[in-house]
Amino acid sequence: MTARHKGWFIFVVLALAVVPKLGTNPYALHVLSLVGIYAIVTMGLNLVFGYTGQISLGHAAYFAVGAYTSGILTLQLGAPFAVGMIAAVALAVVLGLLVGIPSLKLEGSYLAMATIGFGEIVKMLLVNWEHVTGGPAGISRIPHPGILGFTFNTADAKFYLILTFSAVAWLLYANLLMSHYGTRFIAVRDSAKAAAGMGIDVRRTKIQAFVFSTAYAGMAGALYAHLNRYIAPDAFHLGESINFLLIVVVGGMGTLLGPLMGSAIIVYLRESLLVLKDYNMLIFGLILMVLMVFMPRGLVGSAQLLVSKWRRRRA
Repeated sequence: MTARHKGWFIFVVLALAVVPKLGTNPYALHVLSLVGIYAIVTMGLNLVFGYTGQISLGHAAYFAVGAYTSGILTLQLGAPFAVGMIAAVALAVVLGLLVGIPSLKLEGSYLAMATIGFGEIVKMLLVNWEHVTGGPAGISRIPHPGILGFTFNTADAKFYLILTFSAVAWLLYANLLMSHYGTRFIAVRDSAKAAAGMGIDVRRTKIQAFVFSTAYAGMAGALYAHLNRYIAPDAFHLGESINFLLIVVVGGMGTLLGPLMGSAIIVYLRESLLVLKDYNMLIFGLILMVLMVFMPRGLVGSAQLLVSKWRRRRA
C-alpha cells in the first residue's frame, strides 16, 4: 500500500470514528453500519468481477450462509460471536470451493447462470429447512455480538465494531491487490491466454479470487445477522446479488476505493427512496442508468481518469 493510500485510510477511519460523538441518531448509525457491511461484500465481489473479470450473480447466497451460520450457532447453540464469525467465513469458503472449482470452467453468461442457480438453491434450502433455518419466517432475537466480555448492544457500539471489521477487511483487500495475487488477477482479466503464456495458472487464479471473495461475503453476512438481529430468506434473493454487482459497477470496477464509494451511494440512495414506495425502484433504476451512461468507469474510475488527463495537460 502506498503512503498516499495509508494517509487517506487513516483520515477516513478517524473521521468516521468521530461520527457517533457528534450526536448522530441510531438510525443514521445503522445506515452507516450497513454501508460498512456492503463494502465488505463488494470488496470481495470486486476481486472476482473487477479484477479477474468473472461475473457472479450468486453472492447473496454466500452472504446468507454467513448470516445463518453465525445466527444459528450463537442463538441455538450458545456459541460466542467469534466462533460464529469464524464458522461463517469457513463455511462460505468451503461452499465457494465446491461451487467455484466446477463453475469457473465456464465464462460469461454461462458462469452467471451457474452462480444464479447456486443462489436459488441456497434460498430454497433456507425456506424449506424449517427446523434449522426457521423457514420463511426466518430467525429472530439473534444475540448481540460480544468480544472479550464486552457486548455490542447499542447503535454506537455496533457501528464501531463494523467500522473495525471494515477497516481490517479493506487493509487485507488493498494489500492482497498490491501483492503478486493482484498482478495475477489483472493479468487473467486482461487476457487469460496471455496470462497462461506467462506461466500463470489461470484456473487456480480464478479459484483463489473466488475463495477470497466468498470469505468476505461470509464475514459480512455474520455482521449483518448480528446488526439486525433478524434474518429471513427474502433478504437474500437474486435482487440482492444484482445490488452487490451494481455497487461494484457504480463505485468503479477494478479500483481500490470503488466498493466503499459504491456502497455509500447505493445504500443511502436506497434508504432515501424507500418513502416513494412503488416508485422507488423506477427512480433508482433511472439514476443508475444515468450513472452508467455518463460514467461507465464508475465514480472512482471516472475521477481517476479526470485526474490523469489533468496531470497530462499540466506536464
